[in-house]
Amino acid sequence: MFRKEAVKKTAVIALSLCMAMSSITVYEMEAPAGAAARISVEEPSKEKDYIVMTGTKQQADALEQKYDSPYVVNANREDCLQENQMASLTLTEREAKTLSAQKNVAFVEEDVVVKASHTGGKDKKAHRKSVVEKVQKEDSEEWNLRMIHADRARKMIRKKRNKGKKGDQDRVRIAILDSGVDYNTDMNIAATFSLVPGEEEMSPLFMDGTGHGTSVAGLAAAKDNGEGITGVDPYAEIYAIRVLDDDNCAPVSRVIEGIYMAIEAKADIINMSFGVDTYSQALAQAVQDAEKSGILVIAAAGNTGSAGDAGTASTVQYPAALDGVLAVGSVDKRGERADSSATGTEISLTAPGELVKSTGMFGNGEIVESGTSLAAPQAAGAAALILERDKDVSPDFVRELLTASANAYGEADEYGAGLIDAGYALEHYDSFKKKYKETKDMDAGIPENKEKVSVFRDTGCVKGCWSTNDHGELVQNTGNDYLKKGAKFNDNKDYVTVRKADGTPKYFRYRGMKNNPWWHGYFARDVETAHYLCNYVAAYLYETRLANALTRGGTPSYPGLTDTIRKEITKDIANIDWKGLFGSVPSKKDQRDFLWGMALHNLSDAFAHCAVVNGSRIKHTENQKTHADNKKIVKCVGTVHRRQ
Repeated sequence: MFRKEAVKKTAVIALSLCMAMSSITVYEMEAPAGAAARISVEEPSKEKDYIVMTGTKQQADALEQKYDSPYVVNANREDCLQENQMASLTLTEREAKTLSAQKNVAFVEEDVVVKASHTGGKDKKAHRKSVVEKVQKEDSEEWNLRMIHADRARKMIRKKRNKGKKGDQDRVRIAILDSGVDYNTDMNIAATFSLVPGEEEMSPLFMDGTGHGTSVAGLAAAKDNGEGITGVDPYAEIYAIRVLDDDNCAPVSRVIEGIYMAIEAKADIINMSFGVDTYSQALAQAVQDAEKSGILVIAAAGNTGSAGDAGTASTVQYPAALDGVLAVGSVDKRGERADSSATGTEISLTAPGELVKSTGMFGNGEIVESGTSLAAPQAAGAAALILERDKDVSPDFVRELLTASANAYGEADEYGAGLIDAGYALEHYDSFKKKYKETKDMDAGIPENKEKVSVFRDTGCVKGCWSTNDHGELVQNTGNDYLKKGAKFNDNKDYVTVRKADGTPKYFRYRGMKNNPWWHGYFARDVETAHYLCNYVAAYLYETRLANALTRGGTPSYPGLTDTIRKEITKDIANIDWKGLFGSVPSKKDQRDFLWGMALHNLSDAFAHCAVVNGSRIKHTENQKTHADNKKIVKCVGTVHRRQ
């Protein structure tokens, strides 16, 4: 499976790409004269990470035994790479060349890194755009949903669900491969997984390290409950698979592992709001396997701008540029292609992606963001609405209905088949399905969509802009960023206090429920050297008071807390390496926000580490039916009793 037109032959110099919270571009550069010669004399000892495709699972296992395997996927992996005859290896260039020449090896490729794209229908003829300007009122549905007529589509689905009494088991499953999704009550979250190394026991409450994945999931499927935004399909359920780490990077091998996990979870749709300029045969194979499994794969086209401006045939990134992937570009409030949106013949559809409102960090509040990352999940939500009618239809059927019903008012290399129109698709679902069975013609049964496009003079969404990225990052870091990092800090493995005889860590300063109960909502310290009770509620209150004292001054009281635990908390805070964490010592306000996050971690852990079901505390032991790691227990959260 290659790029929908042709694989780029340009040499990629920089392959390690990192995502940022706003639109970022991956740049591709022509190799300068003589570069090939310099590369060819690379020191043979220099190692890189590679993906190797073999003939059998056993051969892949054997290679991982023979060579070093990079730690790019954590212990939550399900060995999906090996199950699909792939191995992730650390090799020298010479070893890679030697392996690629072996008969049992299909290919060897570098394990490049993807980044988020935050910032089909090629034969349809464009018609003149007709618009109707609307006013965005504070109590109106989000402008982007009005533009794609999601409300009309949902009304039809709501009637069908009410009539058929569909339950949770009938929900469409959308796998969000991203930076994770914070567990919240505003989405139907079926499961959360982290594949990032060191996050084997990551709390689902703090899964999303950047807020990107949560905002993507919200646009696709946030509930229609009067809280925050409403997603395109509020009935769908989310399978959150965290592949992007807190440095906002992910090797392709981790993405592939995530795709196969989505296949195992029997997802109906996979959404990937990230991209890379480099073609990966292994990624193409995984996408192809997903489609064969009945999954519609959707990806952001990329924030790489116009191909004309770049002097190339296409700026659409992978995986969006692969055959079978629904590549989604973005438009603004006037329905015009966003300046940053990629162009090329691979574009399938467009959706609103400039200054759109979505779900904020921790699943609370709202944020305003831009980029094709935000357009793709709206396509996923529209696809889910189609599947609400019949989950047994093929990915090709959903893809063709979306493209046939789109409003094609622009050039195909900019808009693909046109602007998504979920309402128009559902209104013509029955006639399309009947004709599709007979002819499989993408335009079968669908009158050309020439409806007026809802455009907006003012969306009610604004976002601060600065002259340099540093200014933007500075403002971001004075808000939720420090709070978020603090909430995840309690589980870090960087502060080892006691090691085993073999040198491996035994106890950590902050990590560990029984060793540090005041940071993990646990009722007792219970290790070999210490056994005493801990009032974790009093600990939480004291931690927040210490945080507030950083900006208000004074010495906080600690009612309900023993002096021993007070000293432990104070000592732990004194040992935080602020400069090592952030490059420089943060302001007192930022330190306060960080400590608030640590306290929040403690409070939320109390609902996991001190929860009781039928008189027994939930533990991390699989011999207990309600053990804490049993993903099936997620839906029972509302019924457990809490230790007082």
